[in-house]
Amino acid sequence: MLRKAKSHETAENRLLFALSRSSREALISNMQRVSLSVGDILYHPGDTIAFVYFPVTCVISMMTEMKNGTTIEIATVGNEGILGIAAYLGIDVAVSKAIVQVDGEALRMKAEELKQEARREERLDTLLRRYTHALLTQIARSGGCNSLHSVEERYVRWLLMMHDRTNVDVFAFTQEFLSEMLGVSRPRVNIVAGTLEKAGLVKHARKRITVLNWEKLEASSCDCYRVIKEEFDRLKIY
Repeated sequence: MLRKAKSHETAENRLLFALSRSSREALISNMQRVSLSVGDILYHPGDTIAFVYFPVTCVISMMTEMKNGTTIEIATVGNEGILGIAAYLGIDVAVSKAIVQVDGEALRMKAEELKQEARREERLDTLLRRYTHALLTQIARSGGCNSLHSVEERYVRWLLMMHDRTNVDVFAFTQEFLSEMLGVSRPRVNIVAGTLEKAGLVKHARKRITVLNWEKLEASSCDCYRVIKEEFDRLKIY
């Protein structure tokens, strides 16, 4: 489902909101507001990046797929940023799968129009360059985290990043979906979920995860969550 975005609408996307009001409204006038559902695939590896997406209430995962079919998340994109930043850099082909993990709305525009607007609007160009740096920090840190930290630490980091982008306490995630995000088996996810539930940090029921104590959950996370968040905070786009 999509409709033409109106220039007077509030831009809930934080990267867009960092623009001046006049620049933001001009940019939004070239966008469509789209409704996305969990599981929607926006890019496959090798696809041409025809559109870029500025998430508003949805969250999107960038996934790497191995030859044997195993998948793992390399980055999360929510209302702090943009999906399809490679097109801004002049790379028009997707190298990872982009899949919606939290349903909601996004503002969509043609990739070519984004490049034109970035050349015209200096502030937009600066924000996109800063976001590219922050996204690379997230990807690099996630790579180390996926290799060196426990599944429990990675699970917690993932939940914390979801909360930053949605500000909700309940998530409609299945264990199968989480196993794909984390690149581990479903039984392994079940063990971690049970451990966190026994500790009183989360509750799992009917394909939903309810976080009961964010403060304690953050205390049990590895430092990767803090490093990624501080980088986005430092660049004033998170």
